[in-house]
Amino acid sequence: MISLVIPTFNRLMKLFRLLKSLNRLKPKPYEIIIIDDNSTDQTPELLKRWRERTNGFKKKIIFKSQNKGPAHSRNVGIKRASHDLVAFLDDDVVVTPDWIEKITNPLLNGNRNLVGVGGVVKALKKHIISQYYVIHKILEAPKQLNYLPTVNCCFKRGHLMDIGGFNTAISFAGGEDTGLCLRLKKKGFYFQKVQDAIVYHDFSPNFLDFCRTWVRYGKGTHLAIHNLRRELPD
Repeated sequence: MISLVIPTFNRLMKLFRLLKSLNRLKPKPYEIIIIDDNSTDQTPELLKRWRERTNGFKKKIIFKSQNKGPAHSRNVGIKRASHDLVAFLDDDVVVTPDWIEKITNPLLNGNRNLVGVGGVVKALKKHIISQYYVIHKILEAPKQLNYLPTVNCCFKRGHLMDIGGFNTAISFAGGEDTGLCLRLKKKGFYFQKVQDAIVYHDFSPNFLDFCRTWVRYGKGTHLAIHNLRRELPD
């Protein structure tokens, strides 16, 4: 009984590939919530066709009239979720069939202060840039377990609601997940990493995309830490 939240924006073919992989999940989630962040390609048409298919899980599709970024989309998904566990995926990954079981087990059986679980991210296609991400585990929880990247993770929904979800002031992809997790850690919660909860990520081979990603990550993390310090008591 899990709600799976996926934000998407202008990634028609990558989203199509993800949707195909979701059909192979065993067990299946109770529901999948996809938030389209005002895509200008054919993503809305794809999602409308997908909604009519029978796949063994409930589907909720939200079409936003304005592009407000992934943090806002995930917050919409959290509010619309029906269950206590909310998992997140990016729209450019492919999931392994046992992903639901692996990403949820620690939260079902763990300490009450365990609030989130992250998994492993491998490369869908091998090239120099993708291997850099994989070798250095860029999209995975760090050893200190300070945060969980939302490309592959699951949280207890109630605690996300308690802190107001993701910071929508970070309107781009990068840093919003760090900020969320730092606020949860501030309240005494902790995270866990599961080595066999695996997704395959479609990393861009373009070097300029690589540079833009690092600029976003740096800017977003700076904003997250700055906002947390402002919230801390003197």
